[in-house]
Amino acid sequence: MDERIRLEKQKLRQALRALADALPQAYLTRSDRAIEARLLSLNAWKRAKRVFIYVSMGREPDTRGLLQAALAEGKTLAVPLTFADGIMEARVIRSLSDLKPGRMGILEPTDSAPLLPPDEIDLIVVPCIAADRQGYRLGYGGGYYDRYLANTRFTKACLCREQLLQAALPHDAYDIPMTMVITESDIMLSR
Repeated sequence: MDERIRLEKQKLRQALRALADALPQAYLTRSDRAIEARLLSLNAWKRAKRVFIYVSMGREPDTRGLLQAALAEGKTLAVPLTFADGIMEARVIRSLSDLKPGRMGILEPTDSAPLLPPDEIDLIVVPCIAADRQGYRLGYGGGYYDRYLANTRFTKACLCREQLLQAALPHDAYDIPMTMVITESDIMLSR
């Protein structure tokens, strides 16, 4: 990665995390509901039989409703299981009770949960600190998602609060653009 871009992203992460921390709870709750409703209304969601969704934490858009909807609709639901060196896999769960605190305190499935190979996934829902209108996201810096998303063909949806949406984010050849960025008031389609 270009050192200039790495440093620029590091500064942005710090500033945008502070901005996210200052967002009022009432806004977060409204935003969560609206983002969830937008995603659930999309044909990409309705057609997807196998979905890979992050388990939200902190100030991220809440994905519990999406996880529950996937299970209730009979979709195959996978969530991330992370390993050292920025590697993750999609592992199938049948209930939210299948999740236990894992690396960095994020709820994860156990390593005995069945693997869902990338070529069988229809839709992935990806976290971010912020995203831009071109489909680029600013993640947490571990590279888990960019490594996972390289050379994949499934629909990539990033959930971003409108208040954290950026006009443009620094990116390089390792950053994978999303198919769509979903906020509480818009759905931006890229490539």
